Amino acid sequence: MKKRQNAELRKPDILKNYYQVILAEGVEGASIAKVAKRMKIHPSLIIHYFVTKDNMTVELVDYISKIYKRLFMDLKIETEDPVMWLDRLCDILLSEEWYNNTDISGDFSVISVSFRNRKIFAHLKRMYDEFISLITRELEQIAAPGSIKINDPAGKARLVVSIIEGYRHFKHFYIEAADSEGYRDEMKNTIKSIITG
Repeated sequence: MKKRQNAELRKPDILKNYYQVILAEGVEGASIAKVAKRMKIHPSLIIHYFVTKDNMTVELVDYISKIYKRLFMDLKIETEDPVMWLDRLCDILLSEEWYNNTDISGDFSVISVSFRNRKIFAHLKRMYDEFISLITRELEQIAAPGSIKINDPAGKARLVVSIIEGYRHFKHFYIEAADSEGYRDEMKNTIKSIITG
């Protein structure tokens, strides 16, 4: 029991530090030794918990997925009015908290590895599947009273996830801080029109 408690405490800390090493070095440049050095611990402790760097990357994807789910649950919608609910859902998905939850360079690093590693690919896909399911449930609840018609909530949820991912990437390259709010509003209106269209 004690070992399990220690793992539950240590593994998230190791994963946070691994992510910081990825941001500095990319996935290819990151290593168990570099994470251990950053944390001032012996590499054998990381090997004890994860065995390999690939396993650590898989668990990092799962850890990030849990952070996003927790963030979504913490950002309460707090309305039963379908119009306000949809508006609030879009606000959450385009919020700075959501945008800054992970760093885009780290995201790209992990995604790039998924093209060569089927296990990491599967965990990333599961993360997206969970995200789509979460949005699908929200859209079904928004549509339930009947005042907003949403055809194919699961299909619309997939489009929303595509837009949000594109929003994060495009914003990084093209949108200056001064234009950020206007761009966010444009994206919000686009998402709402796709959901209800």
